[in-house]
Amino acid sequence: MRWLVVVLMLCGCPRSAAPGDEGDAGRALVAIIDAGPPVTLARLDAWLGWQKVMASLPPLGLDGGSSLRRRARQEAALLADAGLSFDQVDAIEAVVAAVVAERNVARLTGVEALQQFRQGVQQLGTEQRLKAEAAMADLQARSTQGSLAPLEAQYGADAVAVVLSREAEVTRTWDALLEARGDRR
Repeated sequence: MRWLVVVLMLCGCPRSAAPGDEGDAGRALVAIIDAGPPVTLARLDAWLGWQKVMASLPPLGLDGGSSLRRRARQEAALLADAGLSFDQVDAIEAVVAAVVAERNVARLTGVEALQQFRQGVQQLGTEQRLKAEAAMADLQARSTQGSLAPLEAQYGADAVAVVLSREAEVTRTWDALLEARGDRR
């Protein structure tokens, strides 16, 4: 139990400011970096470049904690070189994930895809055909028919437009990121 208290104190509790730290330049710098909309063309380009460099890093070694700490420091340094904060990366990745997912669903439920699906389903057995048709109906019901309006309302029209301006590269990068994480099957 004592170790839990120590870990919580080290990881989660904010330190109180020392006398004279009221004008901390570090906090002012963070405020400047985090100012403005989270997804801009410059930040998206920086994120794409950061992801490209991250993908080129060698795989983690098997030596446990030291390799993880070394990789964490390396990733943080690369992120700082890209001019991004972790909060900005999280914001960019939220918009990227949502836009890529919605566009993929729209492609899956588009007119051409539906025609190909209907032709392919005819060759399946009855049980498989019923399952495939139910899955497609579910996709269509969840789809907003390619409309990105809900995403624009959630993240802002400008953020969605920025991601769409680099859609092909963003989609390739996101797919590679998911592949590397093992999230894509």
